[in-house]
Amino acid sequence: MIFFKKKSDTHFYLYEKMAKLSRNINLYKSCTFLDSIDGRFEMLLMHVILLVRRLNSENKDGLSQSVVDLMFSTIDLSFREEGVGDLSIPKKMKKVGKVFYGRIASLDNVLKIEDPTNRREEIVKYFMRNAFLDDKKYISNAITLSEYVIYLEEVLRNSKIEDIIKIEIEELGIF
Repeated sequence: MIFFKKKSDTHFYLYEKMAKLSRNINLYKSCTFLDSIDGRFEMLLMHVILLVRRLNSENKDGLSQSVVDLMFSTIDLSFREEGVGDLSIPKKMKKVGKVFYGRIASLDNVLKIEDPTNRREEIVKYFMRNAFLDDKKYISNAITLSEYVIYLEEVLRNSKIEDIIKIEIEELGIF
């Protein structure tokens, strides 16, 4: 499957930007995050969830859904490239869907918390539970990751959609 991008395909460029941000090597180094399939998947979900929240805040539900659909298409393609058989793909994609929609509900609830201290604590708990499997030795990593999420959410909130596409990792300057 080959994706052809057009200038008007904003969802492609938004997804591409989130995928690129999710692969920021400094993010993995700063958080001592496992650079594995599961780790990359977790980071991709986090970035896409933040983008979806941003798009939905402006009632851009169609664009948001296009980004999510594209993410699922690329994950499906990745499974196929890894040699996963056609009969196993639907089961794997169902699992990916459950994880994504579970994460989006969970992270969305946490990010709705208005008290900054409580919000930060809950984001740390979210990452401890989902990214670090409640292993207490990774608490500082979860704190770093929560600070990144808070920062990136603010950057996305304060950026126009066309500017999100242009964000460079170096500009984020968090690491």
